[in-house]
Amino acid sequence: EARSIDPARKRVLLADGRELAWDYLVITTGPKLAFDEVPGLGPAGFTHSICTHAHARGAWQAYERFLQKPGPIVIGAAPGASCFGPAYEFAFILDADLRKRKLRHRVPITFVTSEPYMGHLGLGGVGDSKSMMESEMRGHDIKWITNARTTRVEAGKLFTTELDDRGEVRGVHHEGDCSGLIARREERTHLFQEP
Repeated sequence: EARSIDPARKRVLLADGRELAWDYLVITTGPKLAFDEVPGLGPAGFTHSICTHAHARGAWQAYERFLQKPGPIVIGAAPGASCFGPAYEFAFILDADLRKRKLRHRVPITFVTSEPYMGHLGLGGVGDSKSMMESEMRGHDIKWITNARTTRVEAGKLFTTELDDRGEVRGVHHEGDCSGLIARREERTHLFQEP
């Protein structure tokens, strides 16, 4: 743990009294998990996280149980997310793994994101990422809900409100019998809800 930084001497003083020299110093704060922002989200609720090693181990164990009795799964980004790429990556990894196991036909996948459109990525899109991402999702038989505000998660159910471009309610979704959820909130990732 760092106690102080001495930029003039290019040193970091650690809590145990040691000093570390540096040429370039990068300060990273890491994730701030906030499962309490959406009722039912997180390991104490109905989803699992992959943000820490311990969370990832728990998520893997949940996935192994899920494979014994596959069903619908929801993957996505929760309200307030700033980094969307991992949710997309996970959706395609999950799709590939289920196909390899010849289980994909038993697992309808829905991607739920707070982005205003697929491929926005929190950056306003990259090139033609909207049509490219929509095409990939269709090609992998993944349905999506954009501009979504997830309001709560219960056992087997995700509640989300879909907003239009003006922030008005376009639709209310209750993704029932969900076997999983991955959601990002800031640097928070959650997956695999179990009934």
